[in-house]
Amino acid sequence: MMMRQCSFIVILALLAGCAASGASDVDQAQQIAVDYCEREGGEVVTRQEGTTSRQYCHLIEGRVIEVNRLYRAEGLRLH
Repeated sequence: MMMRQCSFIVILALLAGCAASGASDVDQAQQIAVDYCEREGGEVVTRQEGTTSRQYCHLIEGRVIEVNRLYRAEGLRLH
């Protein structure tokens, strides 16, 4: 019984660590896309959509793209 409880606690701790790491990767990817947008002369605008907010890059050629899509479309990568 004690071993089962210890195993459960270890699994929970590992899952919590993975969840925390994933959230920071998403934030980091968004920041990379925002930085790229601004380097390209674009402007980042945050829009409230229901209960969430999304960031959009308004590029100088007139294209508007959500920063997560910009990250994928331009092949940007985490450092």
